[in-house]
Amino acid sequence: MRRQWLERLRRVVLAAMLSLPLAAHPAAADAPAMPSAAAFDALLRRLDYGDLIETDTAHQREAVAQLEKLLPPGDAHRRRLLDAEHCTLDHLDKVKDGYAYADAHLREALQAKDTEAAGRFYYCRGGFQESLNSPQDALADYDRGIELARQCNDDPLLASGLQLRGGVYSLIGVHGKALADLLEAQHIFLQNELSEAAGQTFLAIGIAYRRLGELDKAREFLNQSIEHEQRVGDRESLFVSLVQLGYAEEESGHYEAALADQERALAVANATADRGNIAAADLAMAGALNALHRHAQALEKLKSAEEGFTAVGDVADQGMVWFQRGRAYAGLDQHAKALDNFARAEAAFDRSSNTRYQEMLHQAKAQSLEASGQPAAALEEFKRYLKLHDEVERQRADQQAQMLREQFDSDRSKLENARLRAEQALKDKQVENLQRVRQWQQAAMALLAVLLALLALLVVRQLARLRNWKRMASIDPLTGVANRRGVEQFAGRAIRRARAGREALAVLAIDVDEFKRINDSLGHAAGDKVLRAIARACQESLREGDLLGRIGGEEFLVLLPRSAGSHAADIAERLRKRIADLSFREIDPGLRVTISIGVAELTPPDASFADLERRADAALYRAKAEGRNRVVVAGLLPAEPVRSAALAPAPPRQPEAG
Repeated sequence: MRRQWLERLRRVVLAAMLSLPLAAHPAAADAPAMPSAAAFDALLRRLDYGDLIETDTAHQREAVAQLEKLLPPGDAHRRRLLDAEHCTLDHLDKVKDGYAYADAHLREALQAKDTEAAGRFYYCRGGFQESLNSPQDALADYDRGIELARQCNDDPLLASGLQLRGGVYSLIGVHGKALADLLEAQHIFLQNELSEAAGQTFLAIGIAYRRLGELDKAREFLNQSIEHEQRVGDRESLFVSLVQLGYAEEESGHYEAALADQERALAVANATADRGNIAAADLAMAGALNALHRHAQALEKLKSAEEGFTAVGDVADQGMVWFQRGRAYAGLDQHAKALDNFARAEAAFDRSSNTRYQEMLHQAKAQSLEASGQPAAALEEFKRYLKLHDEVERQRADQQAQMLREQFDSDRSKLENARLRAEQALKDKQVENLQRVRQWQQAAMALLAVLLALLALLVVRQLARLRNWKRMASIDPLTGVANRRGVEQFAGRAIRRARAGREALAVLAIDVDEFKRINDSLGHAAGDKVLRAIARACQESLREGDLLGRIGGEEFLVLLPRSAGSHAADIAERLRKRIADLSFREIDPGLRVTISIGVAELTPPDASFADLERRADAALYRAKAEGRNRVVVAGLLPAEPVRSAALAPAPPRQPEAG
């Protein structure tokens, strides 16, 4: 959501990380009306980091007006600091005008070599870049502002820039860097006793965890933010937190809860009369309505959102508007309109290089192409979706590992700095008092031992975390069994052992029969329950040492070390019967689920696991074509399925999806 940067930026340039509504504060009216550098600095400090951050936009504008009266005549530096306060405060709904204002004043600050003011204007211009162009375009401005903040040793300004940059990294999927920036910002705020500013980072960290796929952690941070914002009356931040919580619920499959959160966000936006936030809430609600198959209502919300974004000159969310409109038309079986909107959204998403958005788009586009009678194009689009899906999962795993590395490096640096400070202190004391050399040497050794012990403990903890992340990267989050990556790793080892020991190895390719009908008739939540029940039943029926994995959708693979084809066929038949006997009364009393299984045994011509899997898939397709709910073994002559004697044979028919 592009509207979020403007609220963040207003807090950064004002250094007001937290906005609370119309509280009874002794604000600017308490300051003297005559020009005074000391009074100006004191009031600016209150506005930046003190009690005035707990006021709304109207009260902050009153404080800025008072600063105008306190500004000493001819004081160019303080004039630029005051102009930085105006940068976002006066352009909340005027994106193009705000960018032009920031750009002009930035050039002036750089020419005057006013580092502090230039850093603030870099942040302001970068924020407008997010709405006018793309998040990547803003990164250069944020980087430069952070560099200037370091040069002038302005820790709060540095933390503000880290928070802005961390938000962009989170948006474009660089989650390890995002969390590193946000956690460092929070540390700086706490170190400088700016507790309100540190509290605001809970929201940004919650958003980063949501985009990383850590939805439970995201809800934890977002609910903390909402609780605080409701308690103090911070409506602007409450709006952002509610929208993000709605997204987290939607990504968890809790669509009704997501819609309720977005409706609460819209009520907050209406109360503040912020047209941009109202449009953002309408767009978020459209996504939840599409997920609930209320597509006509989604179209109405998208029309309202588009009008709102146009009114404030914000084009950054146009791609998402087109995408959600395409989803709505697809849900109404108007696939020509859906594909037209998907094409527009694709161009916008490609410009922003947002792989999360591209992944969603290609999946939806493939479904519309298939429904409109274009199977070849649908297949190509689905391949693009699978490629992006694997890339997104790989990026998430890499970013999780990077996050741990960043934390480890940061902690190690802190320990090293502490050690160096301790050694320097020891040397200073030795110079001051040679008679106490032995005492300080002992103290230094004890301190070094503590530091080394802490470092060793940190290394052990970090290694444990890395092992846990590696394990999580190989597990399917829905069913708890192995994912494609885990299956391929296990298969590589199993094939090497089988060939080295001349042992048998078999693979079962499993597909849930007519699973699409379950999703279409009972909903995706019911489909997820069915998949979990199937995975649990199969896992209970397998031997220790066998591996069950979900490789996508309703497809599973089972690897059976030390199992020849006939034995593997018996295991497959046992699995088939077990699934056929499952009861799904809690979902639908009339629901009966069956599976089809293809069996293949490792043979010398199999050059790799891919060859073995391909033969199992071919057998699975035969099982599907011959009527489903059966087991077919690759290479059997004649090509008859292995099935229960009680199972009546079905006449051959054309294979269907699912």
